[in-house]
Amino acid sequence: MTIEQRNDSGFTISPGILSLFTIVCFIVYLPGLLVDVMDVDAAQYASMSREMVETGNWMELHNRYHDYLDKPPLLFWLSSMSMSVIGISNFAYKLPSFLFGILAVFSTIRLTQLIYDKVTAALAGLMVASSLGFFIMMNDVRTDTLLMGSFAFALWQLMLYVKTKSWRSLVLGFTGIGLAMLAKGPLGLVMPVFALSCEFAYKRQWTNFFRWQWLVGLVIVAIILLPMCIGLYNQFDAHPEKEIIGATGVSGLEFYFWTQSFGRITGDSDWGTKFDNGAGPFFFTHTFLWAFFPWCLLTAAGLVKNLVMLIRSRFKPGYLHEMLATGGFILLFLALSASKYKLPHYIYVTFPLAAIIAARFLVADVLNPKRKILSAVTMGFSVLFGLALFTVVALILFVIFPGAPLLTWLIVALLIVAYVAFFVVRKTRAERMVLPMLAALLAFYYVGFTQFYPELLKYQCTNQVGREVVAAKVPHDDFFIHNEVFQHSLDFYSQGAPAYIGIDSALVMPAIKKYGEVYIYTDEAGYEEILKSGFNLATVHEYDYFGVQFLSFNFLNPETRPGTLRKMYLVQLK
Repeated sequence: MTIEQRNDSGFTISPGILSLFTIVCFIVYLPGLLVDVMDVDAAQYASMSREMVETGNWMELHNRYHDYLDKPPLLFWLSSMSMSVIGISNFAYKLPSFLFGILAVFSTIRLTQLIYDKVTAALAGLMVASSLGFFIMMNDVRTDTLLMGSFAFALWQLMLYVKTKSWRSLVLGFTGIGLAMLAKGPLGLVMPVFALSCEFAYKRQWTNFFRWQWLVGLVIVAIILLPMCIGLYNQFDAHPEKEIIGATGVSGLEFYFWTQSFGRITGDSDWGTKFDNGAGPFFFTHTFLWAFFPWCLLTAAGLVKNLVMLIRSRFKPGYLHEMLATGGFILLFLALSASKYKLPHYIYVTFPLAAIIAARFLVADVLNPKRKILSAVTMGFSVLFGLALFTVVALILFVIFPGAPLLTWLIVALLIVAYVAFFVVRKTRAERMVLPMLAALLAFYYVGFTQFYPELLKYQCTNQVGREVVAAKVPHDDFFIHNEVFQHSLDFYSQGAPAYIGIDSALVMPAIKKYGEVYIYTDEAGYEEILKSGFNLATVHEYDYFGVQFLSFNFLNPETRPGTLRKMYLVQLK
């Protein structure tokens, strides 16, 4: 008997309501498309996409007009196409990733529905869409949203192929793998192989390992990767004389297919050897707990339950309904943890599998009318987390960044009313457990996109500096940087790549002679140096700067915030 059929148990929840809340999540995320991009990575990728539009060179990647060998090109291709159509803006840069986020959630729903029921599927999709990491991805746009969307889509279509033998699903599945590889490298192929192999092995479906159709799929992947491979060869392999990160003879193809991914495990990559961020082997354990908040505990409990069942059954098939999510999540988690260089956003790609595990545990165990103690404990956590989220919302609106517009206050008030009403009006325990938490999450995310991030990014003053340079119609070769104050957001919003100069640089006087003035962005030390240089200062603009990607309690506290700020200057010399 499925959970939808237990109409008299008090534990039912409508998949339609869950789907409605998933749609509302994306509506709440829409304002994030207008929020400024954040240094470091998102601003760099936005600037590179803008540069691709400017140069028209789509086959080779460049950063500040220099050869770039790090990330695959999908993000830059899609964002550049978006900018070409819409114009250079925050919205244009973020839109492709937003759409892939929708794809990730939709694919998670359809994949889960292939395995379980509609309620579990709707819950899994909602868990991905409402997780804290997904909210962060909708603003701090990197390659991970594209990877997640492509991976979830590929897994859904390949599982559909295994069930139906549809060639359409086979083609679409390997197209998803190709896109995943264009987004993040060979990991895009490894991930679905991990998940599907666990499923086939657990169910003893040995013939699925040796389907000749997989070879056709690999040909599809090769065709998708061909433009990127041609670009890498022409840019790097055909020019061994180029110096890339202090070395010559660098192969772009080798870097893409081996060094950047597997080299982080073997030590062949500089990321983890020369560049060691000190992340230990358990880095992703605590990272996952906040990144997949508030559903992380359900995933952890579901994993423990499934592992206990596997061990007790000695891995005999039939004790678990599927092994796709559990096995795929564990292998992917271990592979990511084996890397010698780790960053929090690497874990985001596990969300579709984590959501399937969490949703299944919620439906089969927490919402099981026979397990009332577990249900009561989960309800307690739900209430606790909901109140904590509203407390954070209150801190943002009253303390950290007060002065929110009336609309923000009205929507938060409505969500508070909804939070209380869901406890009073909704009849089933499942609805009282899930829906109030969603109301609190929506309030937190809405305030994040309409108040917290916009106010926070005012302290990333390079955004404002770049816009002022564009508004003043300053030529690209008349705008410079003095001292180590560069941020990629300055490139994006100034729509160029200002050069570094010293005050006695040979670039200053020729620019003054050509344009009658020079614009220089610098810090306090650089400003003092300019004052002593003897140049005629026409105008000086002063800004408060804080590295917004490194939040601290002292910055969040308005009373101690001034002590965390640096003074930056845009000076005009004549």
